[in-house]
Amino acid sequence: MEPSEAYEVLRCIPAPSLSYNQPGMCYTLVRLPLDDPAAVACTFSCTMKFTVRDCDPNTGMPDADGYDDEYVLEDLELALSDHVQRILKPNFAAAWEEVGEDYEKEETFALSTIKSLEEAVNNIVRFLGMQPCERSDKVPENKNSHTLYLAGMFRGGLDVLVRARLALGDGVTMQVTVRSIVETPVDIILASVG
Repeated sequence: MEPSEAYEVLRCIPAPSLSYNQPGMCYTLVRLPLDDPAAVACTFSCTMKFTVRDCDPNTGMPDADGYDDEYVLEDLELALSDHVQRILKPNFAAAWEEVGEDYEKEETFALSTIKSLEEAVNNIVRFLGMQPCERSDKVPENKNSHTLYLAGMFRGGLDVLVRARLALGDGVTMQVTVRSIVETPVDIILASVG
């Protein structure tokens, strides 16, 4: 696995063997950029390197000799949603007040290619990787406006809450308000949305 700049591969744990037509697992430990906590998106190019060995058809045992080969896999995309864990807040209003407004920021965005509130809600939930609260992911029929409430835990155990007010017109206008107990996740979410 080869990350883009600023990401560092610390360790790779290869699959011990990979039999024909059987899945296997390997792991790569990657350090996030230390000098840029806002770096949340990255593309990793992946190449599977392996030794091909013939097997005895009677015993299924691999030959001792083999030859090295490699196969280019699909790129692996790291996105904002990979840094957030969904958490359910049964009472979003209480959680919103508990986090407080010390680290609250708000911005407005035009989602010009989105044609419905349902599509906007689905895209926002998927992009942010946060848990919809109070059934706000369900948009009532024939509505021109809607408010989406989302809760999550950003890497490091930091609660983050999002209120997205959506209005349907020529596309969808979205006013996003983000709160957390520290400023970093607030800035990262707004920068990623923008």
